[in-house]
Amino acid sequence: MERQNQHCIIIGAIMRGGGTRAPEKGRCPLFCWDRCHAAVSTHIIFPMNTIPNQRSELHAGKPPPKPPIGLSDFPRLIREGYAYVDKSLLVRSVLDSPAQVLLLPRPRRFGKTLNLSMLRAFFDRDRPENAELFRGLAIERAGGQYMAHRGRYPVVFLTLKDVKTLNWEDCLGHLRQVISREFKRHEMLLEGGFLDVREQKLFEKVLARQCAGHELEETLLNLLTWLERATGERVILLIDEYDTPIHAGYQSGFYEQIISFMRNWLSGALKDHASLEKGVLTGILRVARESIFSGLNNLAVAGILKTGPFADKFGFTEPEVSRLLADAGLSDSLPEAREWYNGYLFGEIVIYNPWSILNFIHEQPAPPAAHWVNTSSNDLVRELLESGGEEIRADLEALLAGEGLECQVMEDLPLRDLRGDPDAIWSLLLFSGYLKPVGVLGDSSEPDYQLAIPNREVSILYRRIIRHWLTRHLRSKYLNRLLDALVAGEVPEFAKHLQTLVLNMLSYHDTAGGKDKMPEVVYQSFVLGLLANLGDRYRIRSNIESGLGRADILMSPTEPGARGIVMEFKRLGEGEDMERELQAALDQIEEKQYPATLRAEGCGEVLELAIVFDGKELQVRTRAGGN
Repeated sequence: MERQNQHCIIIGAIMRGGGTRAPEKGRCPLFCWDRCHAAVSTHIIFPMNTIPNQRSELHAGKPPPKPPIGLSDFPRLIREGYAYVDKSLLVRSVLDSPAQVLLLPRPRRFGKTLNLSMLRAFFDRDRPENAELFRGLAIERAGGQYMAHRGRYPVVFLTLKDVKTLNWEDCLGHLRQVISREFKRHEMLLEGGFLDVREQKLFEKVLARQCAGHELEETLLNLLTWLERATGERVILLIDEYDTPIHAGYQSGFYEQIISFMRNWLSGALKDHASLEKGVLTGILRVARESIFSGLNNLAVAGILKTGPFADKFGFTEPEVSRLLADAGLSDSLPEAREWYNGYLFGEIVIYNPWSILNFIHEQPAPPAAHWVNTSSNDLVRELLESGGEEIRADLEALLAGEGLECQVMEDLPLRDLRGDPDAIWSLLLFSGYLKPVGVLGDSSEPDYQLAIPNREVSILYRRIIRHWLTRHLRSKYLNRLLDALVAGEVPEFAKHLQTLVLNMLSYHDTAGGKDKMPEVVYQSFVLGLLANLGDRYRIRSNIESGLGRADILMSPTEPGARGIVMEFKRLGEGEDMERELQAALDQIEEKQYPATLRAEGCGEVLELAIVFDGKELQVRTRAGGN
């Protein structure tokens, strides 16, 4: 009987048992809905170029589909009714590519694991029940020549994303676990007479995690050979986050060992292997200068700078984000999402950060937040930026000011030479998702690129890094002088050092606007942070009831009879006079009787300070008129 669902376009939320309300044009002909779709429950969002003039509709009275936060298991995502942005045409791109091996580097949390899980579900011959997962997806409508590959091949799937260790022995042990688990999945090879006695013993050593290092390096090569022998079909090899252990080796001192292992392990399986049908690797970087992929004539790299069929397969395009927001009832939030999470450019396609978009939807009605940058410690980014010294800092300040940065992008990153090389550092940040290309300069084979910060979320991280950097360097030089001057009542000296710290540090605090919009509370919080080092000598309070009002900062000494300090802050508005505001702050201290609390607590003299800010300029005035 002809498969009737081949004529069906499904848009909307499909519910278990056949219950749904799809758009009229998407109604399944010949009433085949229950037979075709009853087992699947998901919200499908098609690529915009596959269904002209059609849009999804939420079925009336039903909640919006669940955003799959942290879920990378494609079969579970489809079956349990999560929102799914249809990237199934990745199958077509993989099959159409003339390359036998594809390396698809993308930033972290841009859907790499989910896409490989989808490829596994499509190709895997051991899971015939997975056929239902692709009914109605774009790949089903792409043509029978592609669907003929569904469920045809043995699949080897390995993810190295958790191989993050602090030494080589632990790394090797973790790799043994990952490889052993995949061998366990193919344990049927031991039972069908497919292996000779020596091969059976080697297989069992891998299962028991007892194989030596050189034997571990041959595991991929052997497993592909044995699977083709057993099934008569060449193998699909999928390796997720191949470069995670390499990053760990770089940061923890076993770089040479992991590079040597990965070179031998991967080349054995990928280099002209007769049992390999297709290999797909994902990661963040192309680590090729270290010769991991040396001699692989069959390797193609589809990185973020490349145009072509892979450019829109990771991350969300703007039409896809628009659909997600509409289905969640958040269409009006698109400009906000664009400001915070847009800005990536893969090839010529504008891409949104998928992790941040899903979290943005999930956390409504909360305001936008830095979701993606907070999923990592960013230690390597911070370390590399600080290793570059003043040149890197100046470039970073230019980026934060909205200026472009010119860089000769290095697609084959020499990890061992990263520190101190500005082009290598900026290249790493580009491929890791912390910068975007906005222009190409020159027409040589190695052109320079104009780079910029992609969005507000990433700019927050850079401001944090600079603030941390300056805090560490400037505080060590000026902070003690500032605090000593304050405690001694030396107001001009205190004002001088406060001005230095404000000029160099305050602009990197996370604020809602530029200097003209910076509220008093930002200045107050900044100064409170500086005063924290006096916590053993003073009880420091902010916005505390005192006298007839609320003092901005009260500092009560722990030593009875010592000098207390009260501070009142003001921000100079447009058309306001600095002298007048200084005097107004001092008058407020007196009129509201702020020193009363300090005197009641046993203080002797009270130092009254009016501090008025005009952007990053400031003046300090005390009752005696010192400045």
